[in-house]
Amino acid sequence: MEESKYGALGVSASKSGLHRALDQSGLTPSGALFAQVSADLAGNSEYYSFVHCDGAGTKTIVPYLHFRETKSRSLFSGLAQDALVMNLDDIYCIGSPEKLLLANTVARNARLIDDETLAVLFDSYRALASTLAAQGILIELAGGETADCGDVVRTLVVDAVLCGRIKKSSIVDAGNIVPGDVIVGLSSTGQAIYENMPNSGIGSNGLTLARHAMLSREYAKDYPEVVDPNLSPDDVYRGPFFTTDRPEGLEMSVGEALASPTRTYAPVIARVLDTLGSSVHGIIHVTGGGQTKVLRFGRGNIYIKDNLFAPPPVFSLIQRFGHVAWREMYQVFNMGHRMEFYLPEEFAATVFEISSSFGIDARIIGRVERNNEAAASNKVTIECPYGSFDYTL
Repeated sequence: MEESKYGALGVSASKSGLHRALDQSGLTPSGALFAQVSADLAGNSEYYSFVHCDGAGTKTIVPYLHFRETKSRSLFSGLAQDALVMNLDDIYCIGSPEKLLLANTVARNARLIDDETLAVLFDSYRALASTLAAQGILIELAGGETADCGDVVRTLVVDAVLCGRIKKSSIVDAGNIVPGDVIVGLSSTGQAIYENMPNSGIGSNGLTLARHAMLSREYAKDYPEVVDPNLSPDDVYRGPFFTTDRPEGLEMSVGEALASPTRTYAPVIARVLDTLGSSVHGIIHVTGGGQTKVLRFGRGNIYIKDNLFAPPPVFSLIQRFGHVAWREMYQVFNMGHRMEFYLPEEFAATVFEISSSFGIDARIIGRVERNNEAAASNKVTIECPYGSFDYTL
């Protein structure tokens, strides 16, 4: 099998070692829930509580490089959305919670990331909370922590913690996914009615691979703080582009495409669940692991994805200039849709209608069949113009 480009950069798409460590420690999610829950902090037996933590990852380096080259802080504003949505949409995969509390956790090298940049981030959190409130998604900002950690952090880390409560009766358990369900995918591109610009579809996963595939080696020379010194020079920043370049076929600059804020589907999910309730058997946020994310949910299923959206231009550029095998592309990136509903086909049209009302394309991208060869194991099969790819845990 061809060597993983992502692995060469020190990142695991499957995180199999991490999952084994969590299994041994007993810190795995409850049942087949997409996000972990715990006993209700208020002691109400009808509720679960949750505390969820995620962030923008190495995506922060794109706005940093853009700023160093142009003195513009414009791309930093999307990082607040990246950190929030990576938490928010995970939580909505287990159902619609009550009012949410968000705490931001930022760590920076203060020599390189100034206070004005932090102000851009914090203003973005406030603006995003207001935008989501207009869609019925209520989030209270509860402060957070900003740490100056120059000896540890090379540039900037933008994480967030989201906590709240959810009724047990409204929980979506992905263990209920069964053969016969169809898979409805929600597009990661275009412009939703609550977005102020078109989305490239990149999300917040695979940015290590995306950056090194597309951005110029000059960045590694001029800004060594954006390179892991343990990596082979042959693997880092091997692309032809600067953040201000606009390649043919990409209707935005490279920097805007790579830093495009992660879309939230929370308003769509909330309305779908309010309409269809328990007819939704599972919701999967296509994040780490890309199109193979669903492998950890359900039992004895084959997830056949044979009607996918065409890969958005940003992914085609990553594949081309990074010389990344298509098999790996589908294992690292969302490749065109970042949210999946698993439900009987008769309800798919309702999801289409609701998603369309928010300006987001949706389609049946596949189906669930029984895995007769390995009844206890799951498999994902991707059928696309670039080949047929099978994935197992």
